[in-house]
Amino acid sequence: FIDEVLPTKTFRAPTDKERAALQDLHDQLAGKDGLDAKALQDIVYAVGNAHTFEPLRDWFGAIYGVLLGAEQGPRFGSFIALYGVEETRKLIADALAGKLVKAD
Repeated sequence: FIDEVLPTKTFRAPTDKERAALQDLHDQLAGKDGLDAKALQDIVYAVGNAHTFEPLRDWFGAIYGVLLGAEQGPRFGSFIALYGVEETRKLIADALAGKLVKAD
């Protein structure tokens, strides 16, 4: 992963709108350990809708670009279920703190 996959990742900083939505997602996931992938996906959708991403695909593009360094990715609820709720919350916090974006 470190030698082959990580170098292909291009993380980006969130826009103000994306930052607010990602903070909301971080907060909404608190205490949600044990939820299944569908319930977690429902939270992700609800946050995107609450922050009026139109089309909603833009919300998922933000998630992939900011958190995963990719243009597309897995169903994010499934990712959270596999990666872990608290681990995902830390990933979001790291992204919001600018820890995932490489300095030029």
